[in-house]
Amino acid sequence: MKIQLLTLGFCTAVLLSCSKNHKSQETVSQNSDSVTITPQEKDTVPAEEMKAQTKTETYQLITGSKSTPGSINTKDIEKLSEPLQAIAALYSGLGGSNCKGENCGLTTALGLGKQGSQQQKDLVKKWFGKDAAAEQLIAQNFYQAPNSSSNFSDFKYLNFEQKGDTVTVNYSLMTYSHGETTDIKGPDQFLIKEKTIETLHRNIWKDVK
Repeated sequence: MKIQLLTLGFCTAVLLSCSKNHKSQETVSQNSDSVTITPQEKDTVPAEEMKAQTKTETYQLITGSKSTPGSINTKDIEKLSEPLQAIAALYSGLGGSNCKGENCGLTTALGLGKQGSQQQKDLVKKWFGKDAAAEQLIAQNFYQAPNSSSNFSDFKYLNFEQKGDTVTVNYSLMTYSHGETTDIKGPDQFLIKEKTIETLHRNIWKDVK
């Protein structure tokens, strides 16, 4: 009799346990139906990458000076990409950089040889296409009067700020004419496209369009 009672009790316990497990599974199943899974956004750009995309790079080509000419900074000039080299080559024709005879400091530092060299012409023509100022500079062989003449110009400073495809050129150009001096200052702005550079704004030679 005792054995029968023990057997009955054991069976009852097993049945109750199975019933609880079944209810627990039903609860998990019901709860899982109410869970909302939010997929990760695939096109989200990381914050660090966004900062990198909008970072402004600065290049000091001619460092500031109270007197003229300013000092050529070969360290930054060597870092310039080809489009920035083209802009620098353009400015080496728009203003002087301690020019003596056929040599100007900025053109030499760019590795373009003498002022008005074929290398300088080809580089500017490649990126500036039909830009009016570029065409005029090429036609006159990028001539710059030596700073010992009665009419000449010299950059006090010249630097580039690049943010994405936009380049801002900051400068102060001293022009000398028979004892009188004036300063022409930036900023000018350019847009680098796939194979060309577009002039957005230019104070220097502003009448040439």
